[in-house]
Amino acid sequence: MAESYFNRLVEQGGLEELMGAESAGTWAFDGASAAELSRQVCAENGLDVSRHRSQSIDLHLMKSADLVLCMAQEHKNDLARVFPHLREKIFTLKEFQQRISVELASIADPYGKSIEQYRETFGIIAREIRRIFPLVRQQAQAKRGEV
Repeated sequence: MAESYFNRLVEQGGLEELMGAESAGTWAFDGASAAELSRQVCAENGLDVSRHRSQSIDLHLMKSADLVLCMAQEHKNDLARVFPHLREKIFTLKEFQQRISVELASIADPYGKSIEQYRETFGIIAREIRRIFPLVRQQAQAKRGEV
């Protein structure tokens, strides 16, 4: 959900040459499609994730990313443990560029829960992405020397 929502904002802003998001999981099974309720909630919000296939995070993805945003604190901790030399680019989505307690930094995984939980999670993700999007765009522009 987060990858699709972020990339829609990228497309709407004509920023495809500047930045984009790619989803990968700490415990993902490579090649799995998005959960049915995730596809449904995304469709309700004008996003098509029917072609999405899961992939596990690996060293190549970690090194190629300017920023790694996790949904949960435990994912962040796992990545920092496996890739300690890259920990400065790893954050939870909710903590990026704001002070927030560890207890509030995670977004609950709705997998196996109700459609209402998926909708609530999508709303949180969308709100947080809208919050960080200008900051991420500014960082990407600065990296390319456009600011």
